[in-house]
Amino acid sequence: MDTKKYVVDDQYLDEQVKFDDYDQAIEYCYEQEIIYYSKAMNYLIENDASLKDSLAIATEYGIDDPSKLNSEYLATIHYQDALINSIGEAEA
Repeated sequence: MDTKKYVVDDQYLDEQVKFDDYDQAIEYCYEQEIIYYSKAMNYLIENDASLKDSLAIATEYGIDDPSKLNSEYLATIHYQDALINSIGEAEA
């Protein structure tokens, strides 16, 4: 029986969220989004000003047409990727 607990270290919201299993942690990450132009732009300025990482993630998702991208989408996929990469085992 898997008794591991997982934690998502959310640097954007400055909080850690604990989960009973890895799938729950992943689901949480994909549910998070950054909405509103100003919040998205501020997030990107602080976390990916060159947009290099966000555009790379969009390409991984199969989006090659820049006209289909906007600041909210780029900020959200960057944020979700950061959350997924922050998942770790929680201390007992």
